[in-house]
Amino acid sequence: MKLSAKSRYALASLVKMALVHQAQPTVTVLEIAETLEISKIYLERIFSELRRGEVVGSIKGSQGGYYLTKAPNETTLYEILASVEPALFATNDATVETTAPKIERALTAVVYEPMHNTLETLLKGITLSDIALQAQGEEGNYMYYL
Repeated sequence: MKLSAKSRYALASLVKMALVHQAQPTVTVLEIAETLEISKIYLERIFSELRRGEVVGSIKGSQGGYYLTKAPNETTLYEILASVEPALFATNDATVETTAPKIERALTAVVYEPMHNTLETLLKGITLSDIALQAQGEEGNYMYYL
């Protein structure tokens, strides 16, 4: 499965927010754009969709920015991806229902429904916190002794 650039940027931005969540509850799009080297204009559109999906909220003003509406350990990948890529979770349209209804029912029962259910279960089981913890370990909090 290949995720769009929009989904990948949304995930990377929210992981960045999760990493600084305790110390910095609000983050500006500009800060994220500069840190991750992503277009600010593109990120603003992504955050608009995340806000509509209630994954993030926003505060206006000099101390403003975006904040996670739930703690990183309560925000799932399913919620994030459903906000920016709703078509990923849409029900498949019938393709041969009128010409071959038995094939259509078989495809739905054997392929479409199990695939949808498995993906949904997987994505609901992964949180921003899970990814942030992995990223934190990858960044290397190494101690060097000389």
